[in-house]
Amino acid sequence: MVSFTSITKGAFLVSTMMLSLASATTAEDDTAGVRVALPPLIPSRVQPAPITEKHSFGSDRVQSIERAEDIRPNSFQGMDMDFSVDAPPFVEFINSSSVMSATAEQIQQFKMFAGVASTAYCRTVVPNGSWSCKNCLEYIPDGQLLTTFGSIITDTSGLVVRSDAQKTIHLVFRGTNSIRQSITDLVFFQKDYPPVPGTKVHAGFYDSYKENLDQYFPIVQEQITEYPDYNIVISGHSLGGAQALLAGLNLYQRDERVTIDNLKIYTVGCPRVGNPEFAHYVNSTSIPFFRSVGRRDIVPHLPPQILGYLHAGVESWEVSGEQVRVCTSTIETDECSNSIIPFTSFLDHLTYYSLNEGLCL
Repeated sequence: MVSFTSITKGAFLVSTMMLSLASATTAEDDTAGVRVALPPLIPSRVQPAPITEKHSFGSDRVQSIERAEDIRPNSFQGMDMDFSVDAPPFVEFINSSSVMSATAEQIQQFKMFAGVASTAYCRTVVPNGSWSCKNCLEYIPDGQLLTTFGSIITDTSGLVVRSDAQKTIHLVFRGTNSIRQSITDLVFFQKDYPPVPGTKVHAGFYDSYKENLDQYFPIVQEQITEYPDYNIVISGHSLGGAQALLAGLNLYQRDERVTIDNLKIYTVGCPRVGNPEFAHYVNSTSIPFFRSVGRRDIVPHLPPQILGYLHAGVESWEVSGEQVRVCTSTIETDECSNSIIPFTSFLDHLTYYSLNEGLCL
């Protein structure tokens, strides 16, 4: 594994995260600052979803509060940054209707998109525009790199690559390179998510995603026009995973050609993006959304649930390289990785399915 302690590239999103809360009552087409004309929102795709269940915030809330009373220098928000020697073993796996063991084929699929997400960390790819990295050729060997994009303020980047063999248009987001520093600099303010009344998202994630919007949206639309029978897969690691989710929603909300049949979202070590209302909205779209969580990775447990955040998506918890538990609920539960809180680890954020995430290796 590779530690990012020595990487000192600037702090992540501090300037964009320190925003005040607001309230919204109607859907809003928030395109301020976007330099290209976007299609209007499709009203039927931005309807709030009722919350039919009460979320107790389970082990994340209770154990983090207890742990916070004895925070050590290597802890953050009551959770360990580094592996704790007193960490209990993972809970015993019990196969049930809500938790199952991933098949070898499923694990290979999760690994593929972890590999695709890792390509965005390669400088030869972003910004140099060469589809020649190891994982590039391993997972999309016929990849045609259509564009790369990046932002200076928030240190986030990405790419659009097409595979004719896979009949897929890939949109990939890279999180910041200064991952460990980013975790400790996080400010957890929420803001209204303009398209859907009553929902809120992490202010910094939303603003950083908008910063790159005009660089990839027209390219993806052009590809959909030229290749209408291709799938669209959006992926990202770490903070890039948050952007992948927001980008996938935006495409779905604005283009009727993007449907639950041709769109999929895969995130790797993704933090929580929004409040319970947002999570239930994501769930209501029925967009296939799969999020991988590796072992004791701290990032998927941030921002903490106690601050009003909740994951959507089907969780695939990589307990080991050969064992992946799938929590089939599309709203997070305590049956998978939440069971290890507060015994988390930063190092587990850097390797998924035996692939390095964060460096081009």
